Amino acid sequence: MSHLLLSIMMAVFLLTACADRQATPTAIEAPEAPSSAETSVAPGTPLPTAPASAAAGKQATGEHPRLWLTTADLPRLRAWASDSNPLYRDGLAVVLANATDAMDRGDVPDQDCGSREYEEYATEMYAELFAFASLVHPDAAARADYAARARTLLMTAITEAAKGPATQENYNCNGSRGYPPFRHPEFFTTDSNRARWHGEAFPLVVDWIYPSLSAADKAKIRTVFLRWSEEIKQSGYHHPEPVGLVNDPALLADRLQVRWAGNNYFTAHMRNLGLMALALDPADDPGQTLHAYLDQATGAWLYIFHHLSGTDSQGGLLPEGLEYSPQTASYAIQFLLALHTAGEDDPNRRGPQVVLSANPFWDDLVTSYLHGLSPATTILDSAPELGPVYQPAWYGDAQHYRLPDFIDAFGALGLYDQAVSNAPRLASLRWIETQTPAGGADRLLERVANPDDFRQAILYFLLFDPAAASAPDPRPALPTAFLAPGMNKLFSRTGWGADATWFIYSLSWNQIDHQQADGNHFEFYRDGEWLTKARLGYADIAEGIASTEFRNAVALANNRPPDRDDDDWRIDLWRRGSQWNYVASGDPTLLAHSTAAGYTYALGDATNLYNSENESAVDITHASRSIVWLKPDHIVVYDRAQSQTAGRFKRWWLQLPQPATVSGARATMQTTAGQQLFLTSLLPANATLSAVNTVEQHILDTAAGDDPMQTRLKVEAPGDPTSVRFLQVLQGADAGAGADTATLIGSDDGTFAGAAVRGAAVLFPVNLGAPLSSLVFTAPASVTRFLVTGLTPDAGYTVQTAPVAGGTRVTIGAGGAQHADAGGVLAIGFSASQAGAVAYLPMVR
Repeated sequence: MSHLLLSIMMAVFLLTACADRQATPTAIEAPEAPSSAETSVAPGTPLPTAPASAAAGKQATGEHPRLWLTTADLPRLRAWASDSNPLYRDGLAVVLANATDAMDRGDVPDQDCGSREYEEYATEMYAELFAFASLVHPDAAARADYAARARTLLMTAITEAAKGPATQENYNCNGSRGYPPFRHPEFFTTDSNRARWHGEAFPLVVDWIYPSLSAADKAKIRTVFLRWSEEIKQSGYHHPEPVGLVNDPALLADRLQVRWAGNNYFTAHMRNLGLMALALDPADDPGQTLHAYLDQATGAWLYIFHHLSGTDSQGGLLPEGLEYSPQTASYAIQFLLALHTAGEDDPNRRGPQVVLSANPFWDDLVTSYLHGLSPATTILDSAPELGPVYQPAWYGDAQHYRLPDFIDAFGALGLYDQAVSNAPRLASLRWIETQTPAGGADRLLERVANPDDFRQAILYFLLFDPAAASAPDPRPALPTAFLAPGMNKLFSRTGWGADATWFIYSLSWNQIDHQQADGNHFEFYRDGEWLTKARLGYADIAEGIASTEFRNAVALANNRPPDRDDDDWRIDLWRRGSQWNYVASGDPTLLAHSTAAGYTYALGDATNLYNSENESAVDITHASRSIVWLKPDHIVVYDRAQSQTAGRFKRWWLQLPQPATVSGARATMQTTAGQQLFLTSLLPANATLSAVNTVEQHILDTAAGDDPMQTRLKVEAPGDPTSVRFLQVLQGADAGAGADTATLIGSDDGTFAGAAVRGAAVLFPVNLGAPLSSLVFTAPASVTRFLVTGLTPDAGYTVQTAPVAGGTRVTIGAGGAQHADAGGVLAIGFSASQAGAVAYLPMVR
């Protein structure tokens, strides 16, 4: 899809307590074929009391609306549709008036070419808005008029689609030539953007104006829905295979297929398939042929997505990143909401995957969102009119570094929470949608009145009860660290105030669309701005800006892929020594992690990401990183890299907002606000530090707008050896402050190495895997705190210290009263509040 199209349509799509505690999401089991005894997911953190399904409150057969809304909701919503409600008066009503004018001018449907891509006047989007107004407008005559408008637009599209797929692009519209309107052979399947952007509109309109549709209308709609449903089943983007299986573990046998369930097209097709199956009454669906596709939507598509949400996306983060995951999540939630309101979320009948409230992923989605917000907001130089914006912990492709509005996901999730009386999470969602999109609370009404899609205005209106009190900020009740284990993403901060310091570590698997090479990458935010993070962009395929070279990670030269042209995207990755997007040999492994008030630690093995059996590039025998954030201002990074072949570069990259000044083994960067970032390179000896302040034009063309990262620092291992150890100490500092002295230290036997800085020493194993029997090292006399990493988790050790000339002699032995934490870190000299076992707190509910 083009960058222009995406920028038009998706620019906006898109908890200071217990500082030593870390929340960990709850795993779920893969759903199996439902039985009478199977009513929930695997045991985990209890969720708030809520109905397991809507079966007891199911509407009578033939009662409408039943998708997202029920007849019981209508009196309340009509009361909300009042001039006393600002979200209606200055938001939804404005959208409705403008849409009415557009239809009266003839812009809709006349200016809709009926293509499968972006259309300014998308007929079904207007029909959805009018159909919603036909339910909630307080005036009966107006409701009738809106229903008539919705029917006219719906049937315009359906009548054309009922003619069947066209075979020729012989239709001229608005200066372009294409298939006749609504008749593109892939209008509602494969990778149709229109189907994902607006696909819910067709079945929602049918449900919302059901009494206004004639028998002939319904028959024609059924014909079209049947064809579209079969097309989705047979050719939807990465559709479930074997086709036709439902609630069968065979659908989960291919791990790559499961991962593709995290793709935005996949969940859009799931939603569309499910909503179409729910739209018509039995009397209008002979043999229940259309309704039968609900088995596919829940038993194949949702079955796989549910499994993904408890495994490779456990923790609330979906694989495609912030450009697309808000959409991916929204489509799934919109389907689950419809299952609930239609009374089709009975786990005994359809499996545990149909019950939204039984899946902890959706709690984690909210929790991870909050952990992904920068401590403070900023004003973008390029777009001050947006007002204050949060700067998110972005991952994946990006066109613009701007936090997307999650209203399509969180609005639908809020509707579900209203239906099941989940007041705590509902309050969190209302706070989020008031405060965190661009402009915050001051721009709330503007966001409602000027949506990218009319559905967003509808969801804003439905989310906010005008009589409800303002929702409190949920973040202070959250722990200050969170791990999303599916994507191996660790968030840690010093507190929940705007002045907090923030650290992020990533080690993601990399196999589907829109992922980038972030193995062992880290980011650091201090005093209201980024000091370092990834440089973002949207690659043509997966090269260039998506490579390791634009992350805070190590680049390692490998074998050149044979039989690839020089301009192939894989050759670009090879030239840069990048991890392999799409075609890596396997997944990375998060070997250990821990957080405490005084530090955050991670150990990751990314070797598989640097090799590609597919490309015959398998020269890297080891690539791992140990990293410690000494809160608040120091980061110590130890990298191990080894190849089979000598003479191949090994480089350490750091992204920066401003150019670095290099003096020997130290680099200094100062932001425009005056903050400083110091880097001291301790290993390898005689490494070459270079400020890299330019990039090739292709990088500039694909880099994200509004990204503060513009330059880089490169640390090159001299002589291109087969094996190297990098050791860097980073320090964030105020304007005018000097750099702290960082000193290389190591064990007597050479098995551990590390650094001493500002009264603390951190040691790492030089090689992974060897159990510790004894460790002896000397630290500078100024050191009073020690962190020894890479030990056996929770194991006991003896520790002895003694003053010696010029420092402190430390002797550590196996078996003793002092214990390493759950991540294998032995903390010595840290107060009880700064170290110890990690505790776990509940997530946002």
